[in-house]
Amino acid sequence: MEEKEDATNIELSSDDPQTQKAIDEWMYGANHLNMFIEEMNRGDPMTRKTKLRVQHAKRRALKLLQSEEEWTSAERVKLGAFLINALLETATINLEGRPEDDFLDQTSGEPAFNYEKRWLDKKKNTGHICMNPRLYKLIIEDKFESVVGHTTRHQPMVVPPLDWTGPNEGGYIALNVDFMRTHGCQVQQEALQHADLSTVFDGLNVLGRIPWRIQKDMLNVAQKLWEDGIVIGEIPAKHDFVLPPKPIKPEMRKGVDYKDKESPGYKEAMLEYNAYRAASVKYNRIYQRNMDLRSLRCALLLKLNQAEKFKNFESIYFPCNIDFRGRAYPVPPHLSNVGSDLSRGLLTFKESKPLGPRGLYWLKVHLANFAGADKMSFDDRAKFVDKNMDHVRAAVADPFGNDKWWMELDDPLQGLSTCTEIVKAIDSGDPESYECSLPVHMDGSCNGLQHYAALGRDRVGAKAVNLCQFDEPQDVYIGVMEEVIRRVAEEAATTLTIDDSDPDKLTKAEKEKLKCNRAAKLVNGHIDRGVVKRTVMTSVYG
Repeated sequence: MEEKEDATNIELSSDDPQTQKAIDEWMYGANHLNMFIEEMNRGDPMTRKTKLRVQHAKRRALKLLQSEEEWTSAERVKLGAFLINALLETATINLEGRPEDDFLDQTSGEPAFNYEKRWLDKKKNTGHICMNPRLYKLIIEDKFESVVGHTTRHQPMVVPPLDWTGPNEGGYIALNVDFMRTHGCQVQQEALQHADLSTVFDGLNVLGRIPWRIQKDMLNVAQKLWEDGIVIGEIPAKHDFVLPPKPIKPEMRKGVDYKDKESPGYKEAMLEYNAYRAASVKYNRIYQRNMDLRSLRCALLLKLNQAEKFKNFESIYFPCNIDFRGRAYPVPPHLSNVGSDLSRGLLTFKESKPLGPRGLYWLKVHLANFAGADKMSFDDRAKFVDKNMDHVRAAVADPFGNDKWWMELDDPLQGLSTCTEIVKAIDSGDPESYECSLPVHMDGSCNGLQHYAALGRDRVGAKAVNLCQFDEPQDVYIGVMEEVIRRVAEEAATTLTIDDSDPDKLTKAEKEKLKCNRAAKLVNGHIDRGVVKRTVMTSVYG
């Protein structure tokens, strides 16, 4: 123990880099950290000596975190594993007489988190950190108010973000954020240091300086949907599905010959086992649906919490960075202008502009897209909204009245927001002069193929991806799907005369023909647009 105290004294006074590195490896090694926590638990946490040691540890940790020295993957894994273990051992939940401002108690109660191993198959399992169900319930009831400061570090800004001037310089004023989401890839980080990024910086700076604001009326609607338990769009159910008891795997029966599949004992054992499997499948499906619901509730409450927090600001901003493909995204992970229906429905531009001669027309097209009429021509979409104008007005007059038309839209909250703007523009008496701040989305048709068609002056390809003007929009995925269906049906109808009784005697070409024929017969009749879309869309990513 005396040697360790001497080492601490050396660390405090030594400026030698080699000595400092050796001391850091000792001080932040697993053994010493365990000893440190044990000592903290044994002593009075309020003593002066303990306070000094904790303050010193914080200063050293902060210095390490702010250094430019790269941590190896092994070092990060070890530190992360230690911190997780410390969380599991020390974080508890006090269920009785908890103070309203702090229901996490470090000295008593049951564990707030636990570690579980789940088997994926007979040979592979994964570890999971699971939250105490009671803690989850408390957090949901509290609407994340007590823990929101620890759940979302990067939030919208109330002042324009800093301009990007380097790979690590820009965005937030007080928080560090990377220009590119490299996920630790050294090759990409090195390339950024030598690349001319001025054009990309300019683009991100323009996006980050766009002011937004929260639509308070839409926030009130979203909050009421959640409070009243109305399940639409992104608003999940407030209660889990009833989970049946977890089935118990039947044991091997004594006296049963499992090799004799015709024996009564074997048949009874298989009936029991099949019933167990069916019950297990049902249990696992309901369990997974409940887990999905819990994730959706957390995501919803985090969005509502941030919207409530920023609703009274005249302007909010979203600093942006890019992923490895060069796509720009807002840094805030929950509430942002490229988020889900809820996020987009809550946000609008801070600055409004007159609609002009065609603005109302495009608002109607925008609403028709949410109603599933996006395969019509633009003119037919505008007419579709005119035919449903009674529903539009009813939604604006009383969103929770008898007319639920807007709740059945693909994106109901964005649809309701658009209904509101359409009615206001019409009722203003001069729609062209009506000032609107609602974003109207324009989506590309497989943008990668659009670029290829434009670069190659490919008229057929340009038609398929809507680069040429036609009365009705084209769908390249439907075109590809129809061709795939034709080829698969043709192959499935082919009868091969290859003798496959002895696979070892087949040539490579014969094996390939058999493989294609069997695959075609397997998928014939099961191909739809969703099957081909991902393959077509990602084939041009590079």
